[in-house]
Amino acid sequence: ADPSAKAAFLSLTTAAATVTLTPTHKLPAGPAKALKQASEVAVGETMWLASPAVGTLVQEPILGIASVMADGLHSPLTKHGGWPVVDGVATSYNSAAVVARNKYLVPLVEAVCPSLGRLVVA
Repeated sequence: ADPSAKAAFLSLTTAAATVTLTPTHKLPAGPAKALKQASEVAVGETMWLASPAVGTLVQEPILGIASVMADGLHSPLTKHGGWPVVDGVATSYNSAAVVARNKYLVPLVEAVCPSLGRLVVA
Protein backbone atom coordinates (compact mmCIF):
# COMPACT_ATOMS: atom_id res chain seq x y z
CA ALA A 1 0.00 0.00 0.00
CA ASP A 2 1.13 3.50 -0.75
CA PRO A 3 -1.40 6.13 0.36
CA SER A 4 0.55 8.98 -1.26
CA ALA A 5 1.08 7.39 -4.70
CA LYS A 6 -0.55 9.12 -7.68
CA ALA A 7 -2.12 6.64 -10.06
CA ALA A 8 -4.65 6.21 -12.86
CA PHE A 9 -8.05 4.98 -11.67
CA LEU A 10 -11.48 4.25 -13.12
CA SER A 11 -14.59 5.68 -11.46
CA LEU A 12 -17.57 3.37 -11.94
CA THR A 13 -20.94 5.00 -11.26
CA THR A 14 -24.39 3.56 -10.61
CA ALA A 15 -27.55 5.40 -9.52
CA ALA A 16 -26.65 4.62 -5.89
CA ALA A 17 -22.83 4.65 -5.69
CA THR A 18 -19.53 5.62 -7.25
CA VAL A 19 -16.39 3.60 -6.65
CA THR A 20 -12.89 4.53 -7.81
CA LEU A 21 -10.56 1.59 -8.47
CA THR A 22 -7.33 0.89 -10.31
CA PRO A 23 -7.98 -0.62 -13.75
CA THR A 24 -6.70 -4.02 -12.53
CA HIS A 25 -8.73 -4.09 -9.29
CA LYS A 26 -11.27 -6.92 -9.38
CA LEU A 27 -14.97 -6.76 -8.66
CA PRO A 28 -17.89 -9.19 -9.01
CA ALA A 29 -19.95 -8.25 -12.08
CA GLY A 30 -23.11 -9.47 -13.74
CA PRO A 31 -25.74 -11.85 -12.38
CA ALA A 32 -23.19 -14.65 -11.80
CA LYS A 33 -20.81 -12.34 -9.86
CA ALA A 34 -18.00 -13.22 -12.27
CA LEU A 35 -14.77 -11.53 -11.18
CA LYS A 36 -13.61 -8.93 -13.67
CA GLN A 37 -10.99 -6.24 -13.60
CA ALA A 38 -12.41 -2.72 -13.44
CA SER A 39 -11.06 -2.14 -16.96
CA GLU A 40 -13.15 -5.07 -18.26
CA VAL A 41 -16.61 -3.89 -17.16
CA ALA A 42 -18.84 -1.81 -19.43
CA VAL A 43 -21.67 0.67 -19.09
CA GLY A 44 -24.92 -1.29 -18.71
CA GLU A 45 -23.26 -4.23 -16.97
CA THR A 46 -24.14 -4.73 -13.31
CA MET A 47 -21.91 -4.55 -10.27
CA TRP A 48 -22.80 -5.50 -6.72
CA LEU A 49 -23.50 -3.00 -3.95
CA ALA A 50 -23.81 -3.61 -0.23
CA SER A 51 -27.39 -3.01 0.87
CA PRO A 52 -27.73 -2.57 4.64
CA ALA A 53 -31.53 -2.45 4.26
CA VAL A 54 -31.59 -5.88 2.61
CA GLY A 55 -28.57 -7.27 4.47
CA THR A 56 -26.94 -8.60 1.32
CA LEU A 57 -25.46 -7.52 -2.01
CA VAL A 58 -27.74 -6.12 -4.72
CA GLN A 59 -27.09 -5.56 -8.42
CA GLU A 60 -26.93 -2.06 -9.87
CA PRO A 61 -26.26 -1.23 -13.53
CA ILE A 62 -23.15 0.79 -14.30
CA LEU A 63 -24.26 4.14 -15.71
CA GLY A 64 -20.87 5.70 -16.32
CA ILE A 65 -17.14 5.01 -16.37
CA ALA A 66 -14.54 7.78 -16.16
CA SER A 67 -10.74 7.79 -16.06
CA VAL A 68 -9.28 9.84 -13.20
CA MET A 69 -5.94 10.48 -11.51
CA ALA A 70 -6.03 10.13 -7.73
CA ASP A 71 -3.86 9.50 -4.68
CA GLY A 72 -3.47 6.24 -2.83
CA LEU A 73 -2.93 2.59 -3.66
CA HIS A 74 -4.45 0.06 -1.24
CA SER A 75 -5.19 -3.64 -1.26
CA PRO A 76 -7.63 -4.51 1.53
CA LEU A 77 -7.41 -8.04 2.91
CA THR A 78 -10.48 -9.24 4.79
CA LYS A 79 -10.25 -11.25 7.97
CA HIS A 80 -13.46 -13.22 7.51
CA GLY A 81 -13.22 -14.24 3.86
CA GLY A 82 -15.70 -11.79 2.38
CA TRP A 83 -15.48 -9.30 -0.43
CA PRO A 84 -14.05 -5.94 0.65
CA VAL A 85 -16.69 -3.24 0.30
CA VAL A 86 -15.21 0.00 -1.07
CA ASP A 87 -17.52 3.04 -1.14
CA GLY A 88 -20.50 0.68 -0.85
CA VAL A 89 -19.39 -1.54 -3.76
CA ALA A 90 -18.25 -5.16 -3.45
CA THR A 91 -14.70 -5.60 -4.76
CA SER A 92 -12.12 -8.38 -4.62
CA TYR A 93 -8.37 -8.73 -4.25
CA ASN A 94 -8.25 -12.27 -5.65
CA SER A 95 -10.35 -15.20 -6.84
CA ALA A 96 -13.44 -16.25 -4.87
CA ALA A 97 -11.59 -19.40 -3.71
CA VAL A 98 -8.66 -17.42 -2.30
CA VAL A 99 -10.97 -14.92 -0.61
CA ALA A 100 -12.93 -17.80 1.01
CA ARG A 101 -9.71 -19.56 2.09
CA ASN A 102 -8.61 -16.40 3.88
CA LYS A 103 -11.47 -16.91 6.34
CA TYR A 104 -9.29 -19.63 7.86
CA LEU A 105 -5.78 -18.56 6.87
CA VAL A 106 -5.74 -14.88 7.88
CA PRO A 107 -6.71 -15.41 11.57
CA LEU A 108 -4.04 -18.14 11.81
CA VAL A 109 -1.31 -15.94 10.30
CA GLU A 110 -2.42 -13.00 12.42
CA ALA A 111 -2.18 -15.14 15.59
CA VAL A 112 1.32 -16.34 14.66
CA CYS A 113 2.54 -12.89 13.65
CA PRO A 114 0.45 -10.17 15.39
CA SER A 115 2.25 -7.34 13.55
CA LEU A 116 0.39 -8.41 10.38
CA GLY A 117 -2.91 -7.47 12.04
CA ARG A 118 -2.49 -3.88 10.85
CA LEU A 119 -2.83 -5.14 7.24
CA VAL A 120 -6.23 -6.77 7.79
CA VAL A 121 -9.65 -5.13 7.75
CA ALA A 122 -12.44 -6.81 9.69
